[in-house]
Amino acid sequence: MRIFTFLLFFCFSIGYSQTAEYGKLTKKSEYKIYITKIGDSLKVGDTLTIGIPNSDLGFTYISQGGQRVSNTLADKKVVVDKLKTYGTKKNGYKLYAHFKGYGLIPVLIDYDTALEVGEIKNPNRKLTKEEAIAKLKEAKELLELGVITQADYDKLKSEMTPLILN
Repeated sequence: MRIFTFLLFFCFSIGYSQTAEYGKLTKKSEYKIYITKIGDSLKVGDTLTIGIPNSDLGFTYISQGGQRVSNTLADKKVVVDKLKTYGTKKNGYKLYAHFKGYGLIPVLIDYDTALEVGEIKNPNRKLTKEEAIAKLKEAKELLELGVITQADYDKLKSEMTPLILN
């Protein structure tokens, strides 16, 4: 009986911990990890930052119950609680990230498209030269105020210097 229980648990764990990959979605299923169109990975439990909607009517690629989510969601942080594919064999499948919305209906994000158009901020985006300079200037002020240590500042400076000089 113990062996049967172990095997059942093991099979369930393998089946549920699947990884989905953009362009290779072949069925409706839930996943723990998704390899995106640009090669990044998105996992259940990750925090996403909502960007700016494409329209005055709300977000085009973020919806709840088939309706666009309003502009008030802009710049909010949300936690992915499910990665699920929708579609048909004939029309193809697309992965959506879910997060708890308002009420019982989850909010769905067409992740790859929302990322492309800026409705989701890319969590792996590198800082621009201007952003790196601003961050270093802010750290210098914090150092002068005694909020951070010289070691903290030096560490940040070594990370920002290559971005600034490129």
